Amino acid sequence: RAALFIMLYRDFPVFQTSYQILDALIEIDHMLSNWRHKHLIMVRRMIGMRVGTGNTSGAGYLEGALSKHYIYKDLSGLSTYLIERRRLPQLPEALIRSLGFGF
Repeated sequence: RAALFIMLYRDFPVFQTSYQILDALIEIDHMLSNWRHKHLIMVRRMIGMRVGTGNTSGAGYLEGALSKHYIYKDLSGLSTYLIERRRLPQLPEALIRSLGFGF
């Protein structure tokens, strides 16, 4: 819930760093998935459908791993819950004051 709140109200200065961290984690997950896909293609070219070097089923194992193993799958799915900016509920004024920078 906190991650969703941060993504929805990321324009508040206090959430900028948190949002950037969430975005970086999602990007890491995407890059890992991309690496797995490229690794699968390389394995298909090199060993085909034979037993893999880790004594696994080779390309079949990697295909299964490609769709199952996401580190931050829940974070990547947050965009499902995003709503239009104009439809975001207004935050109470006291909360807005506490989210800003005060001196």
